[in-house]
Amino acid sequence: MNRRKAIGGIFALTGIGFASFTGFKLFFEKASRGQLQNYENLLAELVDVIIPPTDSPGAKEANVHAYIIRFMEACSSNKDYTNFYNGLHDLQETCLSDYDAHFTDCSAQQKIALLEDLDGNVDTNSLLAKIDNKLRGRSFFTILKSLTIEGYCTSQLGATQLLAYQPIPATYNPITTLEPQQKAWATS
Repeated sequence: MNRRKAIGGIFALTGIGFASFTGFKLFFEKASRGQLQNYENLLAELVDVIIPPTDSPGAKEANVHAYIIRFMEACSSNKDYTNFYNGLHDLQETCLSDYDAHFTDCSAQQKIALLEDLDGNVDTNSLLAKIDNKLRGRSFFTILKSLTIEGYCTSQLGATQLLAYQPIPATYNPITTLEPQQKAWATS
């Protein structure tokens, strides 16, 4: 037997075993839905740090935190829900250990520093990060940022006061004019 093939087979079996164990663990790890309501105030502060109020309303004012809770409860996968819930819990624990206060009671500089630290830990371009995302799901901060932007841009306040909103986008200008009783053409 070729030694390289044997070593490659051992590595392949080890990788398959690890992947199946991780998938098996995630499959049976039940995320209990309905717990994000307990973190509504924390989510409101988080989205307000990500999109603060300026000359346009902030994400908290646009009620983005309620959108995130509804989306995570109804539409997210178990992996994403578990990662998001654990991330909220870990963020709260980090605030208590570092600043001896809940996130909602921290100063604006402390809140920004915590989120910048979370953002600095996210590396989405490397191969290992892509494999990790495939196996364990997206990270807490990646989910939070994407849902905050999505929720804000689709909210009434965000769509009308931040984005250029036009209820009727434009007029229809046809390329050719059709005469009455003119036949249309088709290709086969």
